[in-house]
Amino acid sequence: MNIKFKTIIKLIAYFIINLLIRPSKKINPKSLVLIRLDAIGDYILFRNFIEILKKSSKYKDYSITLIGNVAWKNLTEELDYKFVDKFIWLDRHSFSKDLIYRYRKLKEIVSSGYEIIINPIFSRTFFFDDNIVKLINAKEKIGSGSNTSNIEVWQKNISDKYYTKLIQNQKEPMFEFYRNKSFFENLLDTKININKPIISLNKENLEFKLSKKYAILFIGASDRYRKWSVEKFSKIGNHLKKKYGYDIVICGSKNEINEANELEKYFDKNILNLTGKTTLLELLSVISNGDLILSNETSAPHIAVALNLKNIFVIYNGKHFGRFTPYPKEISKNYHAIYHPLIERNLKDYEKKSNKIGFISKLDIEEISSDMVKLKIDLVLNNHEIYM
Repeated sequence: MNIKFKTIIKLIAYFIINLLIRPSKKINPKSLVLIRLDAIGDYILFRNFIEILKKSSKYKDYSITLIGNVAWKNLTEELDYKFVDKFIWLDRHSFSKDLIYRYRKLKEIVSSGYEIIINPIFSRTFFFDDNIVKLINAKEKIGSGSNTSNIEVWQKNISDKYYTKLIQNQKEPMFEFYRNKSFFENLLDTKININKPIISLNKENLEFKLSKKYAILFIGASDRYRKWSVEKFSKIGNHLKKKYGYDIVICGSKNEINEANELEKYFDKNILNLTGKTTLLELLSVISNGDLILSNETSAPHIAVALNLKNIFVIYNGKHFGRFTPYPKEISKNYHAIYHPLIERNLKDYEKKSNKIGFISKLDIEEISSDMVKLKIDLVLNNHEIYM
């Protein structure tokens, strides 16, 4: 069975499931449902606006339900529970692949009607957030104007009609935190006085002991082409140990356990391998207490910025330039991207190219050498004015 035929079968199944769903006819007064199904890094750049929404004069009397990605459940229920009255968690993989799970989850989601639905996701998805907006019974459905990075033009033309109001934003790349801020300023019709993502952590009782001076190697990423090699991470780790006296902590998800075990073999002692062994909240504590992080472009650097970590180094192949990387200096002077050499040589040209609709970076992250990363780290650590 070829891929195209499988896709058609799945779409027919989705259509049938939608027909079987019976949304609640009752609308709960003063109720609002907020949808956010994207990844951990996206959530970090968004989460502060939940508090602003809850405390706003417009919605302060509303009960807020958050439909969220289960990937960040641990973090959200600990840090944001004061601003959310009910959580509905969704596993994206199961929602896409498991038709019974999809049916049951949609049935749960539509069991209540709301006065207002808010979907602030700029890169909307037709079969995820848009499909949920379509099925929920609500008086008002507010969404983002959306780009087409996760949705076909014909799909967007259809799903735009699911909303009673679309908040438009500039189509050109815009740093994601600022895009979220712009959306909520338009929604609430007021200026928002927050300048960066912020995470305030309570002290976490960890089951493992951290040294007083350590650097974190975060080897994970959602896509294989965004992962730097284990061998190159090892070279930087040993450089940080020998030149600066850092102990090394290796972090990542359960998907990187084998890679982390391989990386561990490159070190002789003072290595703590926490890959796949921490909750998301524990990972935040590890990052917060560290001195430095070296990471692929993924959620970890966004967490590090929100926690005000002093030294953040990010290996970057060029995806989503201007949207998630680089960080505006007014948000963080501690964030240092190590670009692919082609970007480094022609930064302005690459920025113009990446602004074009449909642009996809095909640059090989392995062409970023360990010497390039060493040079960036040495410049920062030996010249405080670079990041202060």
